[in-house]
Amino acid sequence: MSRVSRALRREMSGRNKMGALLAILTCPCHVVMLGFVLTGSAVGTWLVTVRAYLLLAFTLLFLFGLWLMVRPDPSCRID
Repeated sequence: MSRVSRALRREMSGRNKMGALLAILTCPCHVVMLGFVLTGSAVGTWLVTVRAYLLLAFTLLFLFGLWLMVRPDPSCRID
């Protein structure tokens, strides 16, 4: 079995699961959805004014979550 297939079949650690959850919650497409849901409220107005910064923050957190999700945990060996 190749190293890639062994890595894909490994059990996910708590850190990997946390990274997956972070990636799901901070997907940059959710910024647009938040704008539609909160339209007309004070929070929605604030989101519109800081949309570029929010999109940058969501993108960075999303990439960090993906990195945590695919990064092998040092305590888990792939044999």
